[in-house]
Amino acid sequence: MNTQTEKRPTLSIEKKSGAADAPPEKKPEVILREALAAIDAERNELAKKAIDGIKPGKSFDTSIVREINKLETKKNRLIVARLATLLKKDSEAVQAIAHQIIEL
Repeated sequence: MNTQTEKRPTLSIEKKSGAADAPPEKKPEVILREALAAIDAERNELAKKAIDGIKPGKSFDTSIVREINKLETKKNRLIVARLATLLKKDSEAVQAIAHQIIEL
């Protein structure tokens, strides 16, 4: 056996999920974007379902609106949690972004 096969890295849980392929500073951003995209896709499906369910003489299903609100709340919590994590790092770029948000 040659040395290349002996030094082969073993698979870890991170590599199975695909998160280890991204650079270390990009991992949380990529994960957040994927989570937000999944939430947006689910919200869009629920909105389409609500629109398709609107018919004359039929009552509107308000449970779909509640589900959309739950998804929006989840999305906002993910964004706020990521911002809080970035603020703890105390970098100048993050402080500038926070300052701009506060001014809005």
